[in-house]
Amino acid sequence: MSEPMAVRLEGGLGVVDAARQREQLIALLDSHPGDLSLDLTQVDEADTSGVQLLLATDRSLRERGHRLHLVQLSSAVEQALRTYGLDASLSPSSTAPAGEPA
Repeated sequence: MSEPMAVRLEGGLGVVDAARQREQLIALLDSHPGDLSLDLTQVDEADTSGVQLLLATDRSLRERGHRLHLVQLSSAVEQALRTYGLDASLSPSSTAPAGEPA
């Protein structure tokens, strides 16, 4: 089994930035067949759009037999996940390495 692809998302996971981040994640999923490790420490905004993006990424990976690993979360991402009751189901994994900025 190969190591997860490590990626650091930067900027926003809000309605304004979610489409751009989505396109980047789709390209990553298409080019790397395996688990994906996301470092979200540099995400400064997260709202419903960002949470939906994380859920869709998780679902897409699971459908392919892989997993999404959240390495670290910014306070904005933590708050957004907590707001929607997803802080337990999308909990960070401290075992995955941090990645390069997306």
